[in-house]
Amino acid sequence: MVDGIQATGVEADTGSQDQGAVDTLLTGTVPADDAGVTSDAAAPAAVEGATDTGAADASGDAEDGQTPPGEYADFTLPEGIQLDESLMTEALPVFKELGLTQDAAQKLVDFHAARVQADAQNQVDAFNQLKTDWREQSVNDKEFGGDAFAENVKLAQAAVNKFGTPELKQLMEDYGVGNHPEMLRFMVKVGKLTAEDVPGSTGTAGAEKKDVVSMMYPNDRNK
Repeated sequence: MVDGIQATGVEADTGSQDQGAVDTLLTGTVPADDAGVTSDAAAPAAVEGATDTGAADASGDAEDGQTPPGEYADFTLPEGIQLDESLMTEALPVFKELGLTQDAAQKLVDFHAARVQADAQNQVDAFNQLKTDWREQSVNDKEFGGDAFAENVKLAQAAVNKFGTPELKQLMEDYGVGNHPEMLRFMVKVGKLTAEDVPGSTGTAGAEKKDVVSMMYPNDRNK
């Protein structure tokens, strides 16, 4: 019965989030130099509780409200929750065998729907928290974070815009990796290598004497 209920569109329940909860450091707006870390985690959405049901029994057998109906009416579900029709078809005979009235069956469906919705929301919240943790790690990174963070993010975004495809940007947002410090680290290095092509940059091809290997792998170069 539990498997017969699915959560769909749970993300829509977090509509109170601003765009920052979707965009990542590499795909969103460049942060201000003095901007603090804004949590991407959405406030846990209130899980819709059991729905009131006024559904009429589908058969005269249930007029007294104490016996199962000849056929169960459609169940009422919270927004964003759908029933797996094939599994529900298997569950209905069990409802009959247990002697559940329409109201009793609805209460059982409500209970499972609320649990499925809560579990789905917990997954959304955990994902948003993970993105927030990655963002904080990036802001505080000893290599590209701190006072130079905003400028380094500009370089990283320039690299993404120059070489990245729309599909790459979507992947960064869908999985939150546009906030990951290692992704930022890599893109900052790429951005520095191509800084001469960034509008407004003072860098030139001959300004830096370091070769590509030195820029990308400074530790290995010093061995």
